[in-house]
Amino acid sequence: MDEQASTGMPDEAGGDAGQRGPAAAAPAPGEVIKTGLRQNSLGLVGATMQAITHIAPAIAALFFTQFIVSLAGITAPLAYVVGIIVVLMLGNTLVQFSKHLPSAGGYYTYVSRALSPRAGFITSWMYVLYSPLSGGPIYGFFGFILAGQLKAHYGVDVPWLWWVCILVGAPTVAFLQYHGIQISTRTIVVLGIAEMVIVLALAITGFANPGPGGVSLSVFNFGNKLALSGFALAVVLSVQGLTGWEAAAPLAEETRNPRQNVPRSVMISIILLGCFLVFTFWGVIIGFGVKAVNSLINSPVLPGLAIADKHWSAVWWLVMAAFLSSTVAVCIATANVGTRMWYGMGRSGSFPKAFARVHPAHQTPVTAILAQMCLALGSGLIFGAWFGADVSFFFIDGLILVLGVGFVYVIANIGVMRYYLGERRAEFNVLKHILFPVISTGVLLYAVAISFQPFCTTTCPASPYNWAPVVDGSWLVLGILVLAYYRSRGREQWIANAGSALGEGEEEYEKVVGGP
Repeated sequence: MDEQASTGMPDEAGGDAGQRGPAAAAPAPGEVIKTGLRQNSLGLVGATMQAITHIAPAIAALFFTQFIVSLAGITAPLAYVVGIIVVLMLGNTLVQFSKHLPSAGGYYTYVSRALSPRAGFITSWMYVLYSPLSGGPIYGFFGFILAGQLKAHYGVDVPWLWWVCILVGAPTVAFLQYHGIQISTRTIVVLGIAEMVIVLALAITGFANPGPGGVSLSVFNFGNKLALSGFALAVVLSVQGLTGWEAAAPLAEETRNPRQNVPRSVMISIILLGCFLVFTFWGVIIGFGVKAVNSLINSPVLPGLAIADKHWSAVWWLVMAAFLSSTVAVCIATANVGTRMWYGMGRSGSFPKAFARVHPAHQTPVTAILAQMCLALGSGLIFGAWFGADVSFFFIDGLILVLGVGFVYVIANIGVMRYYLGERRAEFNVLKHILFPVISTGVLLYAVAISFQPFCTTTCPASPYNWAPVVDGSWLVLGILVLAYYRSRGREQWIANAGSALGEGEEEYEKVVGGP
């Protein structure tokens, strides 16, 4: 493979992306855009499982149960129903982009094309708080939970296990990524199916052995006395519980027929996992009892583990197996997203071109994989030592993450409206390109506003969780300052190339990866 192909750069373009000016952003007619990633590696199943495991069924269903029930009470499943509706609207935005702009840059490419390269850079800057940052705290939290179970069942005290899991997990995932997208995807398909089967069995156990109040539909009753701010925050976290549906988009260049399979994988993953999470939350609440919800909130162990300890005494470890499967699978999926984002930015010139380097045999972005591994190690170890592995998980993956990706969703909603009101005017649809983006944006902004000081009135998150908006806001300001600095220094050529990621030359792209 020649150097241009190995770095993912089009050799007809005349040099690397960092040296190309704005005029070179869009390929000339007839130019064939080349990608150094392995094409046609994923089908619909692989793309869908990439999204599903990025959502992390076991983690979303069981790790956040107490937190969300503490906010919404027994109506936690109802919060997920509202969240599903919002996420379907957000998924529509990605579908509308991905059917025209299949690219490893994902939202970075979409926003760069629809709004501006600077907006694309800021979007990817905020995206760092999402997939790239999330892996480390997940490894650590799994180690924290495993240590607690080993002590409870066998009297083995291993409080240091959280950081061992980080040190083992991050390099293991990087190793799988390095050896090819097909290997990592096959791994997440097997692990994803295993964790879903175990968690569904646990929820069914809750229905079969109900607590006080029996099997009840009251969890879906709006008439229950809700603290509006608490319920709204539960909706925000339910959206977080479903985030990951967009994870197939950055793998578009490696997916067969991406303009069909990526949008389909988005909607399939949202609907499938949405129903899965509503059913699971409902089953766990029923297992504790709708009239004994405080016992769930105050459970000394995760509610799912408590049900397993009570009814699966001989095989309680199956739940930990589901957690392990979910941890490995979601960390592979989030790392896949992060590395493809770094790769897309390196190829376009807004990151150093080393990030566009691709292994000549495995066709994987090796520099991006190394960078992602270091970020996972750093985020897990630093925040785990600072706050504790349990608090850092909820703080980073529960709130900082969801607020950061919420910003990305809002900017993408603005972008899709402009994109279809402008260059795709012939395809404009009021429902898809105005109402859905406006409604989902409004819900996100309203829910976040009343969930944090100074707007919330009753159920406000405690410290350090209440610092999440400050962390996200500070990161946003820092990104803006970076842009301002380069503008003042007259060094903006690198950002001018941000919109040149794949997706600009749509007809030519079809010749390489296959069109509809």
